[in-house]
Parts: sequence; structure tokens; C-alpha cells
Amino acid sequence: MGHGGMGTVWQAADSLLRRDVAVKEVLLPAGMAAEDRTAMYERTLREARAAAALSHPSVVQVYDVVTEGGRPWIVMELLHARSLADLIISDGPLAPRAVAKIGVALLGALEVAHSAGVLHRDVKPANVLICTDGRCVLTDFGVARMPAESNLTTPGMVLGSPHFISPERAVGGKFGPPSDLFSLGVSLFTAVEGRPPFDRGDPFETMRAIVEDPPVRPVRAGALAPVLYGLLEKDPARRWDVTRARQVLRELLAGPLANNAAHHVTDPYAVVPPAPAPVPQLTAAPTGQIGGRAMLAPGELPTDRRPPALEAAAPAHAAPDGLLARFRRLPVRLRVGAVAGLALVVLVATIAAASMFSGSPASKAAPARSAAPSGPPFPVQPFIDGTRGFGLDVPAGWTKVTGGSYYDFIDPGDHGRTLRVNRERAGGTADDFIRAVAREQARSSSKCAAPFTEIAERDVQLANRPAAELEYTCGDGATLQHALWRATVLDGWAYEFRLMVTDSRFAESRVIYDHAVESYHLNKPS
Repeated sequence: MGHGGMGTVWQAADSLLRRDVAVKEVLLPAGMAAEDRTAMYERTLREARAAAALSHPSVVQVYDVVTEGGRPWIVMELLHARSLADLIISDGPLAPRAVAKIGVALLGALEVAHSAGVLHRDVKPANVLICTDGRCVLTDFGVARMPAESNLTTPGMVLGSPHFISPERAVGGKFGPPSDLFSLGVSLFTAVEGRPPFDRGDPFETMRAIVEDPPVRPVRAGALAPVLYGLLEKDPARRWDVTRARQVLRELLAGPLANNAAHHVTDPYAVVPPAPAPVPQLTAAPTGQIGGRAMLAPGELPTDRRPPALEAAAPAHAAPDGLLARFRRLPVRLRVGAVAGLALVVLVATIAAASMFSGSPASKAAPARSAAPSGPPFPVQPFIDGTRGFGLDVPAGWTKVTGGSYYDFIDPGDHGRTLRVNRERAGGTADDFIRAVAREQARSSSKCAAPFTEIAERDVQLANRPAAELEYTCGDGATLQHALWRATVLDGWAYEFRLMVTDSRFAESRVIYDHAVESYHLNKPS
């Protein structure tokens, strides 16, 4: 049926129960040391145990493990399916609604796995099977690990696929459920955008980008963007969990991504409508990360035929200082192992690290597409202060309040979410100005409820000029506010803006700040 990273999947017949099954044959490179061969067979058995411990319609069923010729063979349910990677490569990016449904389903599978103490550790589009009946299945727990089991990797070696590995795992840090959720975010981004968010052309640069750089700005995702940003948070402590991501996705499916077409699809677990005959050729598909099922109405295409827009790097989501410092402190030998991100890379050799989906056939290439101008991921309206010489896009419909030299744009549905823009006198550099802002926020409880907590100061850009950024929080508990403040200094004036939002909504609101950064411009004062 096809090939996976560590073997071949065959269609077979169970002569006792008289049913068709899939059998995974483990293939190891010739000349492998005996101890390495034993370790790989142990990995195969671990995969079977991990999957067999889970009971969920979105997790492939494991029936048995058979030893033949001194090698283990995994007997699984037979799925007539295509991998999500194949679907993206052959048909192009998926529609946001389809990706949202895939996300909800996938979260269900990961929730079941995590509650059983199983981490997948290789969530990616090549490990997502979309069946001909619309069902989605997460398979290939080949690098999954039960917490009670010993770690089969060596120091400096990281299991997983380079495009989809989490920052904390890339630097050899502690991994847990948030690591799988980061990989899910990369997979959903790839599905809706047609490319991974950190792709740099080779595994070393890609892994560096995962640790250090923000994701490229999504141009097709639309209302999905906040969910993608939430799952792609570099700090695992701030990354969205299953509950939050699923809640927002369901709200989107009931609102901005709702489908109003009348239909008669009754299967609550189908992500896409059943495929018409003839049934497409089976793909091996070693795997699936999609996790549950949902449904689209007849005639509603799962893929998005719109041409992609020009992509600009999102100026946000920098790596937490501690994470980046940890990466840079790694010995060169271990850093290379982390950046490669492929435990067993010597076993897989060209494991498709150069392949976009890290598991898809190397002979397939993503189709070339024409570029179109990008647009904001949410409704905006331009704001221009001609007198003071600056402008930017602000969310459409937000209430403008003037307060002395500044303007506040307030979300009418959430008064705790405010975008403030201003120009004021400043001496020194942008760094000097931002440090002064931090001191003022720390000592003035009327401006920032105690305790003031500085998260980071960063050297950035604004309007193609050197700038500085302050990220901080005010207060604690249910009143915790999270803010980003960016400024550039020109001719003794600080041009600045700040996003302040309740901490629980910070990740989903980040797209507002990112677009403000992108759209901000300076003009000659009138």
C-alpha cells in the first residue's frame, strides 16, 4: 500500500477472522549494529502498545503484533485513505472550514492519547489519514512514548520530523502534551497555507527558525489565524491547550466558518463527504494526525483553490529568552543533533528532511502557483494622523477614544482589549524610550496594576526603522493584563503603539498587533 519512515504497509488477509487488514513491515538498513536493530524492534513494539492502549475512532486500531523471521509485524485495521500530505501536494491548500474540522477531530485524538499518558511526538500531515468515507485517523505512534518507559534516544538526539518538531524538543528540553500541540499547529498551518510556517529549505535552518523565528504570516487562514498563533506559541507554558483550541475552533465553525448550505450528511464524524466511486488507490499512509471526524456539505470542497498571497514574515512570536539561550548554550555537537531533529536520522538517511512534508514521496512537488497581494486576516480600517505623520490599520468597528496626545481603539465586545497609538517627545534611542516605559509602568499602579512583570525587551523594526519592543503583564489572577508596546524614535519623537488585552485572550489577539506592525507607516507631518 505504501511506505513510511521505517517500513512498508501491506494489505493482507486475516485467514482466521476472514477480514482484510493492514500489516506494517519494519524495514531496517543493512549493516545496522545488532544493538541498534534491537532498539528499533523495541520501538516497533512500543508503537503497537501505545496505539493499542487507546480507544478512539480517530486512532488506528491495532489488532496484533506477529513475529516472523525474527522481525515484528504490526497488524492494524485497513483504511482506504489518503494522507493529508498527499492531499495538500496534489490538490493544494485546504479550505479554512475543512482545516477547522480537522483540528477539532485531531484534538480529540490527542486528548485521548495524552489522558492515557501517551505522547505522539511525530504529529505531521504525512501522519494524517483521510479515509474515503470522510473519517480521519491518527496513526503511526512509532515515536510515541509512555512516560514509564525508558528513553531509547541518545543525548542530543531528538525524535520527530524537523518541520513539525516543537521548540522545546529542538533544544533537548522537557516535552509533554504541549509539544504535540505545537506540531498540530504546524500541521494545521501547513494544511491551510500549503507550506510549513518555519520552512527554510534544509533541516538545520528549519530547526533554527523553529527555535528563534516567528512563523510566516498566514495569508489564507482568515479566522483560523488566532488558533494557529495560539498553538505555535514558542513558550509551552503559554501555548494553547486542547480545551481552549477546541472551544475556539467550534465557535468559528458555528460563526465565521459556518456553512449554510442545506445538506443531508448525517455522520457526525466525517471531515469531508464520502468520495465518489471509483475509490482512489490506497496510499500507505503511514499515519495520521487528524484525530476525529466532522463533516462538510455536498459540493463543499475541502481544498482552497484561491492563489496564495505573497507571504511576509510575521514580526511576532519570538522565542522566549530562556529557550533561545538554552539553544545557543548547547555544545556544537548536541546543537547539530537538536537542529537536525531526527533521532535515527542515520537509519532513514534521506528521511525526506528536504521534503516539505517530511514523509511524502520525494518525487512529488508542490504545484507552482501565482502570487496575489496579501490582505489582513480580519476586517480593518485605516487610521492616519496627518498632523503628526503616522498611520496604521486598526480593527474595523472598534471605538476610538481621544486622550490627550494618544488615541485608544477599544473592542466594543471586550473593553479590556485596547490598541493605543501615540507620538510623544523622546530623547535617546528607541531602546532608551522602551526602558523608560518599563520603569514608568513598574512604578505607576494607575498605569499598570501591580505586580508589573516584564517578559522581554526586544530589538525589532517599525516602519522599516530600528525599533524596540516591550512585552509585560500587569496584575494577576483573573485581572491579569498582557501587553506589547513597540516604538521607534525619529527626530526626537517616539512613534509608538501598544496592545493591551486580558491574558487569556492574548494569543488570539496577537494577530491584531502583528497587522498593526505590518501596516504602520510614517509620513511627513502636514
